[in-house]
Amino acid sequence: MRAPVRTTLANGVPVLVLHRPGATATTVTLWLLTGSRYEQESVAGGTHLLEHILMQAPLADGSGRPIDLLEGLGGEGNAITSRDHLVLYGRVPSPEARTALGILARALARPGLTEEVLESERKVVQEELRLAAGDPFDVVHDVFYDVAFGRHPLARPVGGTAESVGRVTLDDLHGFHSRWVRGASAGVIVCGDLSPEAVLEVLESGPVSALPAGGVPRDDGSPIVGGGRRHLPLNNESAGVVLGGPAVPYGHRLLPAWQVLMDLIGGASSALLFEEIRNRRGLAYDMWAFTNAYRDTGVWRAFVATAPEHVEEVVETATTLLTRRAEDGWTAGEVEPATRRAAGLLQLETEQSLEEALLYGRYGLIPGHPWTLAGHIEAIRAVTAEDVLESLRTALKPLVITVAGID
Repeated sequence: MRAPVRTTLANGVPVLVLHRPGATATTVTLWLLTGSRYEQESVAGGTHLLEHILMQAPLADGSGRPIDLLEGLGGEGNAITSRDHLVLYGRVPSPEARTALGILARALARPGLTEEVLESERKVVQEELRLAAGDPFDVVHDVFYDVAFGRHPLARPVGGTAESVGRVTLDDLHGFHSRWVRGASAGVIVCGDLSPEAVLEVLESGPVSALPAGGVPRDDGSPIVGGGRRHLPLNNESAGVVLGGPAVPYGHRLLPAWQVLMDLIGGASSALLFEEIRNRRGLAYDMWAFTNAYRDTGVWRAFVATAPEHVEEVVETATTLLTRRAEDGWTAGEVEPATRRAAGLLQLETEQSLEEALLYGRYGLIPGHPWTLAGHIEAIRAVTAEDVLESLRTALKPLVITVAGID
Protein backbone atom coordinates (compact mmCIF):
# COMPACT_ATOMS: atom_id res chain seq x y z
CA MET A 1 0.00 0.00 0.00
CA ARG A 2 2.36 2.66 -1.22
CA ALA A 3 1.15 6.24 -0.83
CA PRO A 4 0.24 8.11 -4.01
CA VAL A 5 2.43 10.71 -5.64
CA ARG A 6 0.55 14.00 -5.38
CA THR A 7 1.05 17.04 -7.54
CA THR A 8 -0.96 19.93 -8.93
CA LEU A 9 -1.09 21.33 -12.45
CA ALA A 10 -0.39 25.03 -12.91
CA ASN A 11 -4.13 25.76 -13.17
CA GLY A 12 -4.89 24.05 -9.85
CA VAL A 13 -5.98 20.57 -10.99
CA PRO A 14 -4.88 18.03 -8.33
CA VAL A 15 -3.26 14.86 -9.66
CA LEU A 16 -2.78 11.63 -7.68
CA VAL A 17 -0.77 8.77 -9.16
CA LEU A 18 -0.79 5.34 -7.51
CA HIS A 19 2.11 3.84 -9.44
CA ARG A 20 1.99 0.05 -9.44
CA PRO A 21 4.90 -1.12 -11.65
CA GLY A 22 4.12 -4.39 -13.37
CA ALA A 23 0.34 -4.08 -13.05
CA THR A 24 -1.34 -5.61 -16.09
CA ALA A 25 -4.30 -3.20 -15.95
CA THR A 26 -4.37 0.54 -15.25
CA THR A 27 -7.33 2.72 -14.35
CA VAL A 28 -7.46 6.39 -15.30
CA THR A 29 -10.12 8.60 -13.71
CA LEU A 30 -11.10 12.23 -14.20
CA TRP A 31 -13.24 13.87 -11.53
CA LEU A 32 -15.53 16.84 -11.11
CA LEU A 33 -16.16 17.88 -7.53
CA THR A 34 -19.83 18.47 -8.14
CA GLY A 35 -22.95 16.35 -8.26
CA SER A 36 -26.72 16.35 -8.06
CA ARG A 37 -26.78 18.40 -4.85
CA TYR A 38 -25.46 21.47 -6.71
CA GLU A 39 -28.06 21.45 -9.50
CA GLN A 40 -30.97 23.80 -9.96
CA GLU A 41 -34.11 21.92 -8.94
CA SER A 42 -35.79 22.72 -12.26
CA VAL A 43 -33.16 20.67 -14.12
CA ALA A 44 -32.50 18.02 -11.46
CA GLY A 45 -30.68 15.07 -12.96
CA GLY A 46 -28.73 17.28 -15.36
CA THR A 47 -25.38 16.17 -13.95
CA HIS A 48 -26.24 12.53 -14.46
CA LEU A 49 -27.41 13.29 -17.98
CA LEU A 50 -24.14 15.12 -18.69
CA GLU A 51 -22.23 12.10 -17.40
CA HIS A 52 -23.91 9.94 -20.04
CA ILE A 53 -23.20 12.47 -22.76
CA LEU A 54 -19.53 12.92 -21.89
CA MET A 55 -18.93 9.23 -22.60
CA GLN A 56 -21.23 9.00 -25.62
CA ALA A 57 -20.70 12.30 -27.45
CA PRO A 58 -18.15 12.20 -30.30
CA LEU A 59 -15.08 14.18 -29.29
CA ALA A 60 -14.78 17.67 -30.69
CA ASP A 61 -11.61 16.67 -32.59
CA GLY A 62 -13.59 14.13 -34.61
CA SER A 63 -11.76 11.07 -33.25
CA GLY A 64 -14.94 9.30 -32.13
CA ARG A 65 -16.92 8.51 -28.99
CA PRO A 66 -14.87 8.07 -25.79
CA ILE A 67 -16.59 4.81 -24.92
CA ASP A 68 -15.78 3.33 -28.35
CA LEU A 69 -12.18 4.55 -28.22
CA LEU A 70 -11.62 2.96 -24.79
CA GLU A 71 -13.16 -0.31 -25.89
CA GLY A 72 -10.98 -0.19 -28.99
CA LEU A 73 -7.95 -0.24 -26.70
CA GLY A 74 -9.12 -3.56 -25.29
CA GLY A 75 -10.50 -1.90 -22.18
CA GLU A 76 -13.73 -0.60 -20.72
CA GLY A 77 -15.08 2.80 -19.79
CA ASN A 78 -17.97 4.23 -17.85
CA ALA A 79 -18.93 7.11 -15.58
CA ILE A 80 -20.48 7.63 -12.15
CA THR A 81 -22.56 10.48 -10.80
CA SER A 82 -23.18 10.89 -7.09
CA ARG A 83 -24.59 13.64 -4.93
CA ASP A 84 -21.20 15.33 -4.67
CA HIS A 85 -19.06 14.14 -7.58
CA LEU A 86 -18.92 13.02 -11.19
CA VAL A 87 -16.17 10.69 -12.39
CA LEU A 88 -15.20 9.37 -15.82
CA TYR A 89 -13.07 6.24 -15.85
CA GLY A 90 -11.31 3.88 -18.17
CA ARG A 91 -9.72 0.56 -17.26
CA VAL A 92 -7.32 -0.67 -19.91
CA PRO A 93 -4.28 -2.89 -20.42
CA SER A 94 -1.39 -0.91 -18.96
CA PRO A 95 0.40 -0.27 -22.29
CA GLU A 96 -2.71 1.65 -23.41
CA ALA A 97 -3.01 3.80 -20.28
CA ARG A 98 -1.42 6.93 -21.78
CA THR A 99 -3.85 6.84 -24.68
CA ALA A 100 -6.82 6.23 -22.36
CA LEU A 101 -5.85 9.19 -20.19
CA GLY A 102 -5.69 11.42 -23.25
CA ILE A 103 -9.14 10.24 -24.39
CA LEU A 104 -10.81 10.98 -21.06
CA ALA A 105 -9.00 14.33 -20.77
CA ARG A 106 -10.55 15.38 -24.08
CA ALA A 107 -13.93 13.95 -23.11
CA LEU A 108 -14.04 16.05 -19.96
CA ALA A 109 -12.45 19.25 -21.24
CA ARG A 110 -13.65 19.36 -24.86
CA PRO A 111 -16.79 17.28 -25.34
CA GLY A 112 -18.84 17.45 -28.51
CA LEU A 113 -22.15 18.55 -27.01
CA THR A 114 -24.89 18.40 -29.65
CA GLU A 115 -28.67 18.33 -29.75
CA GLU A 116 -28.59 14.90 -31.37
CA VAL A 117 -26.61 13.29 -28.56
CA LEU A 118 -28.64 15.14 -25.91
CA GLU A 119 -31.95 13.82 -27.23
CA SER A 120 -30.62 10.29 -27.56
CA GLU A 121 -29.16 10.12 -24.05
CA ARG A 122 -32.16 11.92 -22.56
CA LYS A 123 -34.33 8.96 -23.65
CA VAL A 124 -31.82 6.49 -22.23
CA VAL A 125 -31.79 8.26 -18.85
CA GLN A 126 -35.58 8.50 -18.74
CA GLU A 127 -35.80 4.77 -19.40
CA GLU A 128 -33.28 4.19 -16.60
CA LEU A 129 -35.45 6.26 -14.25
CA ARG A 130 -38.61 4.40 -15.31
CA LEU A 131 -37.08 1.03 -14.45
CA ALA A 132 -35.76 2.28 -11.11
CA ALA A 133 -39.15 3.71 -10.10
CA GLY A 134 -40.75 0.26 -10.30
CA ASP A 135 -38.02 -1.53 -8.33
CA PRO A 136 -38.70 -1.43 -4.56
CA PHE A 137 -35.08 -2.33 -3.80
CA ASP A 138 -33.93 0.75 -5.74
CA VAL A 139 -36.54 3.42 -5.12
CA VAL A 140 -36.66 2.83 -1.36
CA HIS A 141 -33.28 4.59 -1.10
CA ASP A 142 -34.63 7.68 -2.88
CA VAL A 143 -37.47 7.74 -0.38
CA PHE A 144 -34.94 7.50 2.44
CA TYR A 145 -32.97 10.53 1.22
CA ASP A 146 -36.18 12.51 0.78
CA VAL A 147 -37.22 11.84 4.37
CA ALA A 148 -33.73 12.36 5.77
CA PHE A 149 -32.92 15.68 4.08
CA GLY A 150 -36.33 17.27 3.47
CA ARG A 151 -35.92 20.47 1.47
CA HIS A 152 -32.14 20.29 1.13
CA PRO A 153 -30.83 19.36 -2.36
CA LEU A 154 -29.32 16.18 -0.93
CA ALA A 155 -32.89 14.90 -0.70
CA ARG A 156 -33.33 14.74 -4.47
CA PRO A 157 -32.62 11.56 -6.46
CA VAL A 158 -29.27 11.69 -8.24
CA GLY A 159 -30.93 11.02 -11.58
CA GLY A 160 -33.72 13.57 -11.09
CA THR A 161 -37.13 12.73 -12.55
CA ALA A 162 -38.28 12.04 -16.09
CA GLU A 163 -39.88 15.48 -16.11
CA SER A 164 -36.84 17.40 -14.83
CA VAL A 165 -34.50 15.56 -17.20
CA GLY A 166 -36.89 16.46 -20.00
CA ARG A 167 -36.34 20.16 -19.26
CA VAL A 168 -32.53 20.06 -19.60
CA THR A 169 -31.41 22.01 -22.67
CA LEU A 170 -28.15 22.13 -24.57
CA ASP A 171 -27.59 25.60 -23.12
CA ASP A 172 -27.98 24.11 -19.63
CA LEU A 173 -25.27 21.55 -20.39
CA HIS A 174 -22.92 24.16 -21.83
CA GLY A 175 -23.52 26.36 -18.78
CA PHE A 176 -22.87 23.50 -16.38
CA HIS A 177 -19.69 22.54 -18.23
CA SER A 178 -18.40 26.10 -18.24
CA ARG A 179 -19.19 26.54 -14.55
CA TRP A 180 -17.68 23.36 -13.18
CA VAL A 181 -14.97 22.13 -15.53
CA ARG A 182 -12.25 24.28 -14.00
CA GLY A 183 -8.92 23.84 -12.29
CA ALA A 184 -10.15 23.83 -8.70
CA SER A 185 -13.24 21.72 -9.47
CA ALA A 186 -11.52 18.93 -11.41
CA GLY A 187 -9.11 16.17 -10.44
CA VAL A 188 -7.15 13.26 -11.91
CA ILE A 189 -6.34 9.92 -10.29
CA VAL A 190 -4.41 7.16 -12.05
CA CYS A 191 -3.80 3.72 -10.55
CA GLY A 192 -1.62 1.10 -12.23
CA ASP A 193 1.52 0.87 -14.32
CA LEU A 194 1.77 4.47 -15.49
CA SER A 195 4.48 6.56 -13.88
CA PRO A 196 3.85 10.02 -12.41
CA GLU A 197 6.14 11.49 -15.07
CA ALA A 198 4.11 9.90 -17.87
CA VAL A 199 0.82 11.08 -16.34
CA LEU A 200 2.05 14.66 -16.11
CA GLU A 201 3.40 14.54 -19.65
CA VAL A 202 -0.04 13.56 -21.00
CA LEU A 203 -1.91 16.09 -18.90
CA GLU A 204 0.42 19.04 -19.43
CA SER A 205 0.31 18.62 -23.19
CA GLY A 206 -3.47 18.22 -23.29
CA PRO A 207 -6.67 20.18 -22.61
CA VAL A 208 -6.84 19.57 -18.85
CA SER A 209 -3.85 21.87 -18.31
CA ALA A 210 -5.71 24.55 -20.30
CA LEU A 211 -8.80 24.56 -18.08
CA PRO A 212 -9.53 27.94 -16.46
CA ALA A 213 -8.01 28.26 -13.01
CA GLY A 214 -10.20 28.65 -9.95
CA GLY A 215 -13.52 27.04 -9.21
CA VAL A 216 -17.02 27.52 -7.92
CA PRO A 217 -17.80 27.63 -4.17
CA ARG A 218 -19.64 24.47 -3.18
CA ASP A 219 -22.26 25.90 -0.86
CA ASP A 220 -25.83 24.67 -0.75
CA GLY A 221 -26.59 25.34 2.89
CA SER A 222 -26.13 23.21 5.98
CA PRO A 223 -27.79 19.80 5.59
CA ILE A 224 -29.52 18.48 8.70
CA VAL A 225 -30.79 14.91 8.89
CA GLY A 226 -34.40 14.63 10.00
CA GLY A 227 -36.32 11.56 11.10
CA GLY A 228 -39.61 9.93 10.23
CA ARG A 229 -41.26 7.01 8.53
CA ARG A 230 -42.69 6.78 5.03
CA HIS A 231 -44.21 4.07 2.85
CA LEU A 232 -44.18 4.12 -0.95
CA PRO A 233 -46.96 1.87 -2.30
CA LEU A 234 -45.86 -0.41 -5.14
CA ASN A 235 -47.61 -3.40 -6.67
CA ASN A 236 -44.76 -5.82 -6.20
CA GLU A 237 -44.14 -9.25 -4.72
CA SER A 238 -41.20 -7.93 -2.70
CA ALA A 239 -40.58 -4.99 -0.40
CA GLY A 240 -37.49 -2.95 0.33
CA VAL A 241 -36.97 -1.70 3.88
CA VAL A 242 -34.39 0.86 4.96
CA LEU A 243 -33.57 1.96 8.49
CA GLY A 244 -31.03 4.73 8.84
CA GLY A 245 -30.18 8.14 10.13
CA PRO A 246 -27.36 10.66 10.61
CA ALA A 247 -23.69 9.74 10.30
CA VAL A 248 -20.44 11.72 9.92
CA PRO A 249 -18.70 13.45 6.97
CA TYR A 250 -15.39 12.64 5.32
CA GLY A 251 -12.49 13.56 7.57
CA HIS A 252 -14.39 13.06 10.83
CA ARG A 253 -12.41 11.29 13.54
CA LEU A 254 -15.19 8.71 14.00
CA LEU A 255 -15.66 7.75 10.35
CA PRO A 256 -13.60 4.55 10.85
CA ALA A 257 -15.81 3.69 13.84
CA TRP A 258 -18.92 4.09 11.68
CA GLN A 259 -17.52 1.62 9.19
CA VAL A 260 -16.94 -0.88 11.98
CA LEU A 261 -20.45 -0.18 13.27
CA MET A 262 -21.94 -1.04 9.87
CA ASP A 263 -20.19 -4.40 9.98
CA LEU A 264 -21.58 -5.05 13.46
CA ILE A 265 -25.10 -4.06 12.38
CA GLY A 266 -25.48 -5.76 9.04
CA GLY A 267 -22.18 -6.58 7.36
CA ALA A 268 -20.98 -9.90 8.71
CA SER A 269 -23.08 -13.07 8.75
CA SER A 270 -23.11 -12.86 12.55
CA ALA A 271 -24.05 -9.15 12.63
CA LEU A 272 -26.84 -7.89 14.87
CA LEU A 273 -29.62 -7.59 12.27
CA PHE A 274 -28.30 -10.31 9.97
CA GLU A 275 -28.26 -12.92 12.75
CA GLU A 276 -31.82 -12.25 13.94
CA ILE A 277 -33.68 -11.26 10.77
CA ARG A 278 -32.02 -13.62 8.30
CA ASN A 279 -30.41 -16.47 10.20
CA ARG A 280 -32.91 -17.01 13.03
CA ARG A 281 -36.24 -15.78 11.60
CA GLY A 282 -35.64 -16.36 7.87
CA LEU A 283 -37.31 -13.08 6.91
CA ALA A 284 -34.73 -11.96 4.36
CA TYR A 285 -32.09 -13.16 1.95
CA ASP A 286 -30.51 -9.87 0.87
CA MET A 287 -29.48 -7.32 3.48
CA TRP A 288 -26.57 -4.99 4.17
CA ALA A 289 -25.52 -1.90 6.15
CA PHE A 290 -23.47 1.00 4.83
CA THR A 291 -22.50 4.55 5.71
CA ASN A 292 -22.36 7.33 3.11
CA ALA A 293 -20.07 10.24 3.90
CA TYR A 294 -20.21 13.63 2.18
CA ARG A 295 -17.98 16.65 2.60
CA ASP A 296 -20.25 18.18 5.26
CA THR A 297 -22.56 15.44 6.56
CA GLY A 298 -23.28 11.73 6.37
CA VAL A 299 -26.01 9.11 6.61
CA TRP A 300 -26.14 5.41 7.32
CA ARG A 301 -28.56 2.82 5.95
CA ALA A 302 -29.44 -0.76 6.79
CA PHE A 303 -31.31 -2.36 3.88
CA VAL A 304 -33.51 -5.47 4.02
CA ALA A 305 -35.28 -7.14 1.10
CA THR A 306 -38.32 -9.03 2.34
CA ALA A 307 -41.87 -10.08 1.52
CA PRO A 308 -44.58 -7.42 2.00
CA GLU A 309 -46.24 -9.45 4.74
CA HIS A 310 -42.99 -9.45 6.74
CA VAL A 311 -42.33 -5.71 6.64
CA GLU A 312 -43.73 -4.83 10.05
CA GLU A 313 -41.92 -7.69 11.75
CA VAL A 314 -38.65 -6.65 10.10
CA VAL A 315 -39.07 -3.00 11.10
CA GLU A 316 -40.09 -3.81 14.69
CA THR A 317 -37.31 -6.36 15.14
CA ALA A 318 -34.61 -4.11 13.72
CA THR A 319 -35.74 -1.08 15.71
CA THR A 320 -35.84 -3.04 18.94
CA LEU A 321 -32.43 -4.61 18.41
CA LEU A 322 -30.78 -1.29 17.61
CA THR A 323 -32.41 0.53 20.52
CA ARG A 324 -31.44 -2.12 23.02
CA ARG A 325 -27.88 -2.33 21.72
CA ALA A 326 -27.53 1.45 22.08
CA GLU A 327 -27.89 1.03 25.84
CA ASP A 328 -24.79 -1.11 26.37
CA GLY A 329 -23.01 -1.43 23.02
CA TRP A 330 -20.63 -4.25 22.14
CA THR A 331 -17.73 -5.59 24.17
CA ALA A 332 -14.13 -5.04 23.16
CA GLY A 333 -13.97 -8.72 22.27
CA GLU A 334 -16.91 -8.32 19.88
CA VAL A 335 -15.58 -5.13 18.29
CA GLU A 336 -12.06 -6.40 17.62
CA PRO A 337 -13.07 -9.00 14.95
CA ALA A 338 -15.25 -6.36 13.29
CA THR A 339 -12.28 -3.99 13.02
CA ARG A 340 -10.27 -6.73 11.34
CA ARG A 341 -13.08 -7.45 8.91
CA ALA A 342 -13.75 -3.79 8.06
CA ALA A 343 -10.05 -3.17 7.48
CA GLY A 344 -9.66 -6.37 5.51
CA LEU A 345 -12.62 -5.67 3.22
CA LEU A 346 -11.21 -2.25 2.44
CA GLN A 347 -7.93 -3.89 1.44
CA LEU A 348 -9.79 -6.44 -0.70
CA GLU A 349 -11.53 -3.61 -2.55
CA THR A 350 -8.18 -2.37 -3.78
CA GLU A 351 -7.35 -5.61 -5.57
CA GLN A 352 -8.82 -3.80 -8.57
CA SER A 353 -7.19 -0.57 -9.69
CA LEU A 354 -10.60 1.01 -10.33
CA GLU A 355 -11.75 0.53 -6.75
CA GLU A 356 -8.51 1.94 -5.37
CA ALA A 357 -8.78 5.02 -7.58
CA LEU A 358 -12.39 5.56 -6.50
CA LEU A 359 -11.44 5.29 -2.83
CA TYR A 360 -8.76 7.97 -3.19
CA GLY A 361 -11.21 10.20 -5.02
CA ARG A 362 -13.97 9.92 -2.44
CA TYR A 363 -11.77 10.17 0.64
CA GLY A 364 -9.14 12.56 -0.71
CA LEU A 365 -10.42 14.77 -3.53
CA ILE A 366 -13.95 15.42 -2.27
CA PRO A 367 -13.06 16.63 1.26
CA GLY A 368 -9.90 18.25 -0.07
CA HIS A 369 -7.35 16.90 2.41
CA PRO A 370 -4.57 14.29 2.21
CA TRP A 371 -5.72 10.70 2.73
CA THR A 372 -4.01 7.36 2.44
CA LEU A 373 -5.44 3.87 2.44
CA ALA A 374 -2.78 2.69 4.87
CA GLY A 375 -3.62 5.46 7.33
CA HIS A 376 -7.34 4.75 7.14
CA ILE A 377 -6.84 1.03 7.69
CA GLU A 378 -4.71 1.80 10.73
CA ALA A 379 -7.49 4.04 12.08
CA ILE A 380 -10.08 1.29 11.57
CA ARG A 381 -7.94 -1.19 13.49
CA ALA A 382 -7.67 1.29 16.36
CA VAL A 383 -11.47 1.68 16.78
CA THR A 384 -12.68 0.95 20.31
CA ALA A 385 -15.95 -0.30 21.72
CA GLU A 386 -16.54 3.19 23.13
CA ASP A 387 -16.14 4.72 19.64
CA VAL A 388 -18.70 2.29 18.23
CA LEU A 389 -21.22 2.93 21.02
CA GLU A 390 -20.89 6.71 20.58
CA SER A 391 -21.53 6.27 16.86
CA LEU A 392 -24.58 4.02 17.37
CA ARG A 393 -26.20 6.47 19.78
CA THR A 394 -25.73 9.23 17.21
CA ALA A 395 -27.13 6.97 14.48
CA LEU A 396 -30.53 6.70 16.15
CA LYS A 397 -31.10 10.43 16.74
CA PRO A 398 -33.24 10.64 14.70
CA LEU A 399 -34.20 7.34 13.05
CA VAL A 400 -35.46 7.20 9.47
CA ILE A 401 -37.59 4.26 8.29
CA THR A 402 -38.69 3.89 4.68
CA VAL A 403 -40.52 1.09 2.92
CA ALA A 404 -41.28 0.50 -0.75
CA GLY A 405 -43.33 -2.38 -2.08
CA ILE A 406 -46.59 -2.49 -0.12
CA ASP A 407 -49.51 -1.83 -2.48
